[in-house]
Amino acid sequence: MNKRILDEKELFIFDLDGTVCDTEPCHHAAYVRTIESLCPGHTIPAEEFLTCYVGHSETEIYSLLKRNKGIEFDNDLFFNTRIKNLFEIVRERCLDCAPFYRQLEALYPNRRFIALTSQRVSVLERFRELVDYGKIEEFISVADKPYGKKDVLADTESYLGVPQDKCVIFEDFAPTLRAAMENGVYAVGICHDFNALSREDCDEMTNIHKEAVFS
Repeated sequence: MNKRILDEKELFIFDLDGTVCDTEPCHHAAYVRTIESLCPGHTIPAEEFLTCYVGHSETEIYSLLKRNKGIEFDNDLFFNTRIKNLFEIVRERCLDCAPFYRQLEALYPNRRFIALTSQRVSVLERFRELVDYGKIEEFISVADKPYGKKDVLADTESYLGVPQDKCVIFEDFAPTLRAAMENGVYAVGICHDFNALSREDCDEMTNIHKEAVFS
């Protein structure tokens, strides 16, 4: 990771799921438990979860599941069951933040760290009860907003109070990373087992499971 570039940044923006914390396996397991209980005879293999559902909003995932599986279910029941299963799994696994994130906390104690997430606020609050996000004290959810992450990255000064060239974003979703680069926000891609980032998707990459190598 290029420390010289990071030294120039004032605002460190983090996605949460699959970036600050390796939660994607928990989400996958929760979807599997939920669909197997509500729609017997159906499941979601890891490869299908990666290629078909990761990166989509909750309602989009439900529509895709119904279409791909040829099934029907009540969205509210599915959501409530999935969230119950999700936080049972999170408690079982005692999640901690990724090594690269803990390194950044130590290296940049005086920088502003924020979360920019598409998690629903109710889900975000549950995660905050169970996961120690350390230096992140500002949590911005776009889940129920009339704007999304791409809008924030297109005008960081209005939304976050910092110009784009003074921001760096850490994210595991390729379209968001590409939107950051298009708008002059330095983009660090976080790789894990449920994404398939390429070098073209971001300015640089690191792995959620390992400590970052700084240059």
